[in-house]
Amino acid sequence: MRLLIIIALGSSILSPSATFSQADSARRDRTNTLPLVTTRTVRFTTDQGTWMSVDVSPDGSTIAFDLLGDLYTVPIAGGKATRIVGGNSVDVQPRFSPDGKSIVFISDRGGVDATWIADADGRRPRLLTQGGSYPTWTPDGREIITGNRLVDVRGGAGVPLQGFGNAASFGRDSRYVWFQSGGQAAR
Repeated sequence: MRLLIIIALGSSILSPSATFSQADSARRDRTNTLPLVTTRTVRFTTDQGTWMSVDVSPDGSTIAFDLLGDLYTVPIAGGKATRIVGGNSVDVQPRFSPDGKSIVFISDRGGVDATWIADADGRRPRLLTQGGSYPTWTPDGREIITGNRLVDVRGGAGVPLQGFGNAASFGRDSRYVWFQSGGQAAR
């Protein structure tokens, strides 16, 4: 997979088809309120990345990933990657919903790290809750574990999870959630 990336220094990384001014950016995504101004653009092509979060859609057809602060999708068979969420914010850790219709991610688009939900194509981003990290959908798709909280997909502060760390995962029995706490796996 080769990916052409454009870096707008002082602001963000943009896909080749998405070079736009700060004013255009504000028109495109009103949820991204960071006051950064792009001063110049650098273009490069890559087929590698590091420190990336990756997820596969429930139907197995699409990969979502973050690269340099933007979210992309690419067909699992390979091909052109499409930027679905980006701009002057840092958008990371994408996860598909169990039905594949939505994606949850972490972003600083409001000025601080928070958990956001958007359509699977990146449209209609909305704030889920302040804070969070490594978001994980519950198997029924009604709630999201983010950081040390369980949050309803309709939003809110969520329910604190006592002794809970990051990186939750559900096993075959959805009554149990696996998570990391203090460097050890727990259940």
